[in-house]
Amino acid sequence: MIALLPIFILSFAIIVLLIALFVYKLETKKCAILATSGLICALISSSILGILISYNTPAITDISSDNMQISVATPQDTSTQDTSSQGTTTQETTSQDSTDTDLSTEQTIAVDAVPTEQETSSAQNEQISEPIDQESDDFVGPPQNIDDNPQVDDTQSKWRAHQITALFTCDGYGLLYTSLILIIAIVVASLAYQWFIQEKVEHGLFYVILLFMALGGITLVYASHLMSFCLGVEMLSIPFVGLIGYQYMQTHALEAAIKYMILSAIASSFLLMGIAFYYAATGELTFSGLSYQLSTMSYPSILLLIGICLILVGIGFKLSLVPFQLWLPDVYQGAPTVVALLLSTVGKVALFCAMARLFLLAPIVNNETIRIILVSMAFCSILWGNLSALMQRSLKRLLAYSSIAHFGYLLIALIAVQYQVLALETIGVYLIGYILANICILGVISLESHSNELQDHENEIDLSGLFWRRPVLALTMGIGFLSLAGVPLTAGFVGRFLLILLGVTAELWWLIAAVVIGSTIGLYFYARLILNLYIRPTHDEQSNYNSNNRLKWQDITVSESLIVLAAVLTIVCGVYPKWLFNLVSMAQYLTT
Repeated sequence: MIALLPIFILSFAIIVLLIALFVYKLETKKCAILATSGLICALISSSILGILISYNTPAITDISSDNMQISVATPQDTSTQDTSSQGTTTQETTSQDSTDTDLSTEQTIAVDAVPTEQETSSAQNEQISEPIDQESDDFVGPPQNIDDNPQVDDTQSKWRAHQITALFTCDGYGLLYTSLILIIAIVVASLAYQWFIQEKVEHGLFYVILLFMALGGITLVYASHLMSFCLGVEMLSIPFVGLIGYQYMQTHALEAAIKYMILSAIASSFLLMGIAFYYAATGELTFSGLSYQLSTMSYPSILLLIGICLILVGIGFKLSLVPFQLWLPDVYQGAPTVVALLLSTVGKVALFCAMARLFLLAPIVNNETIRIILVSMAFCSILWGNLSALMQRSLKRLLAYSSIAHFGYLLIALIAVQYQVLALETIGVYLIGYILANICILGVISLESHSNELQDHENEIDLSGLFWRRPVLALTMGIGFLSLAGVPLTAGFVGRFLLILLGVTAELWWLIAAVVIGSTIGLYFYARLILNLYIRPTHDEQSNYNSNNRLKWQDITVSESLIVLAAVLTIVCGVYPKWLFNLVSMAQYLTT
């Protein structure tokens, strides 16, 4: 259970913060420190687990559910007999000096020859009637996870990628996005304190909801079962209702919260109904079990196709893909800027990563009908998002439409999912660049705004001439816009290039054309926003700026440092992306 350490730490942090808030009536600053400390501890634990998993990759990591193969590593000496390479079914009893193995005569075991020092026995859809007794290792029965493997040292096996239960899987893929979610939550906790700083009212409850949201995102990333997938979606969605309407005195805040609550409930209904149809057609809910059932199914039934379509409707609402996107701009505009940052990053990244794990393991897109639906959604999302963003003067509404287009781009990776390694790397690189760019842009808007105002400073006119007031923040925001536009020497360009490369490999010519057209349109409105930051103010405004524009080191806040760091990483990833490729390539998912 040590693999669930980030979840345990966040749960403990929530309990401590609730006790401190309701018993000791802590002020906002102390609540922010407690919440940030819990997030940092969870981030450290997930980073350590990720490093240990990456450097202790086992030779045999195939674990399976009841309907899948179970890889059992048993001690062999040089006298072990050779077995056929085609997995012939045999009934045998092998006697060795150190171990006695008795197999039931009523069951048979398929033995596959593995070109390693160890021999692997796998049972397919059969049960072993009697346990395997090995006196030397005190081993009974076939191992259900990597910790039971007698060939693996006990001090190392617990660090290896494995299924914790049928509900959760701990691997490099999940730990990478767990770390990203925790980093975003830390940035938001810091920005929220700056946003609340002018109010005398205490806002510790905001940080409790923030921790619940982070816990839901991590649960969703860890999910390897449709029930834990649904649980993670709800744990992520419900806190967002409270966060969106938290500052209910602001303009459009309650309207945005009600819209999100109603549409989130509708999306969850479609998702649950789709899972029910899915189970009725396959009899499986685990991702690995679905992989086995779908790969052995000669032709998908109508019931299965209906289930997949209903799941896509629910996911389409959550990711705001066309035609389920109309709610997103209103919610972005009504929500506080720090919450809009959470919506555009954690709210979508966690769900997309969980969906990518499902699509990578279960061959859903092999069906031509599902493939056409996904291509249509991606094509329409790219064009609709970019064309609608052209007419926006509110930056948050513009970023909402931009988010629709960007996740339309990312659907290319899911459609071309049969190229698994390239798809995983593309998703990771693109999402990291997208997260950094959103931190740069929405972080600056949040620092320019305060919670005691009716509306955040998110219109173009509010940010006009920002360079002459706060040059560092203007440069940071400009880098974020360039990255979203896919300009070279930024992380966004690297991700866009990989998407086009993946689309060419999969021969998705219509989607490549949409990416080119959408990128051209996006370059126009992003360039307009960048130029707006450098508009020279009038003479009177310039004198006011010069009097307050003396930057001192002691005036630099933690929030500003984090935003500048995000901009620097955006440039570093664009100039030297090799380390980013290495990071993403190490975060491989467990193929079970």
